[in-house]
Amino acid sequence: MASTKTIYHVSKRDNDGREWKVFIQGSDKVIKLFKTQKEALDYAQGLCKNKNDGSTVMLHGLDGKMRKY
Repeated sequence: MASTKTIYHVSKRDNDGREWKVFIQGSDKVIKLFKTQKEALDYAQGLCKNKNDGSTVMLHGLDGKMRKY
């Protein structure tokens, strides 16, 4: 049975735009909030390393474009 790869997303928080959130694709639940984009990205990348299943991070930039990490 093949394992499902998790895709973590990092984006600005919807309600105030002052914090960055980490969440799993397909879920509305926020895993954790951060003050900076770098903190959120580092955290999400750490989650991927811990899963060790090819999981990836999608970063939503301020310009609306997504980048894969």
